[in-house]
Amino acid sequence: MKNRLCSNLLFVLFALSFASLSAQAGNVFEVQKIKVDASAASTSLARAAALRDGQTKALSMAMRRLTKQEEWEKLPDIQALDFENLVEGLRISDEKTGPGRYLATLSVQFKPGPLRELLRGVGVAITEVQSQPALLLPVLEDLAGLQSWGEHWWRQEWAAHDIDNSLAPMLLPLGDLEDTEIANAEDILIGDPAKLQRLNERYGTDTVVVAHALADVDGQLGVTAYIFGAEESDVIVKTYRTGTPHAQMARRAIDEVMGILAARWKSVAAVVSDEKQVLQVRASYTSLSDWTRLLDRLNAVDLVREVTIVELTKNYAYVDLAYIGSVPQLTNNLDQNELVLGGSLTARQVANVETAKALGVAVYVAPILPDTGLATDPEGAAPLGSPVPGVAPVVSPVITPAVSPVGAPPVVPSPPPNQPQAIREIP
Repeated sequence: MKNRLCSNLLFVLFALSFASLSAQAGNVFEVQKIKVDASAASTSLARAAALRDGQTKALSMAMRRLTKQEEWEKLPDIQALDFENLVEGLRISDEKTGPGRYLATLSVQFKPGPLRELLRGVGVAITEVQSQPALLLPVLEDLAGLQSWGEHWWRQEWAAHDIDNSLAPMLLPLGDLEDTEIANAEDILIGDPAKLQRLNERYGTDTVVVAHALADVDGQLGVTAYIFGAEESDVIVKTYRTGTPHAQMARRAIDEVMGILAARWKSVAAVVSDEKQVLQVRASYTSLSDWTRLLDRLNAVDLVREVTIVELTKNYAYVDLAYIGSVPQLTNNLDQNELVLGGSLTARQVANVETAKALGVAVYVAPILPDTGLATDPEGAAPLGSPVPGVAPVVSPVITPAVSPVGAPPVVPSPPPNQPQAIREIP
């Protein structure tokens, strides 16, 4: 657990205030919106069974969330675990009871340390740092036409999923009058850059995911997720022909789309070892409040396990950061917490993003190795892109199209004119 550091000099405390609409980080060790429904000889027995089943289901989901799919076979048997010792908190809502029956919705918070230790014990890589939240815009196309705003079933199914705590979290917009004035369904579906940018600015995001559901035929559902990032765009296509209600197919589609996005993030952010490394940095600041904010942010960085102040002056401090993972992963994690890691290979600097430019702190750019085209690792140990001991390989987080048609040729819409084209496989 990180040490929250205090100093006699820190007699003025500042709390950062964020707009209520800004994207907020979730908690990867918490699983929400678990529906339970159990029957037994009595209501009390049904309740006990439902709570037990809900918590074991949540534990399974948490372990899979934190690990790569190719390593799921290494995960321990849930039934053989004493899951109660892993649970830190349990919230129950929407309780309903009847003779011998119990229904509820659970949110389960797991203890990070013990769960991390359990997973390390079976030798799997763990990802506990989320990517930056993306703005999710569900668009439904059925016999009634296009719908973006409002409480249609496609949006409701997304809202029923635990999208906040995913490794690739997403934020549902309010869908209020201001949203409808910014963009309509057609604007969203064609990917109007100016209007999507206005929505990004409103919600504090820099990536938009347009989730288009084509539900104009009973028993069939086509889902296309258009990803509009700050620097690149991509598309995921899914098709379902199960003969079941659209909402039921939608739950499977949402699980699969969320899984694809999370898997791609894990390929970049997974950490194989909890072995700590220490990086000394010069923390630069303009005022006491700037230093307080910087220290709070350092302590909030997921990969940083301990912060130790070595020297403290009016305008700068030397700080030892004990961290796990690689320096590129640490740099990305610091950036997510509005911190800039700069300086040179032998003299690292860190500053708040708001004051970094004024202080002359710029993001460090690794030099290119001759005749390789590869940047050297900031630690000077290996080229970026080559295996780094203790961490998963760092690869470019480029999203590639995913297509998995089911049954007959897919019945998905053609991408609108401004969208990237997905590769389509016809069985």
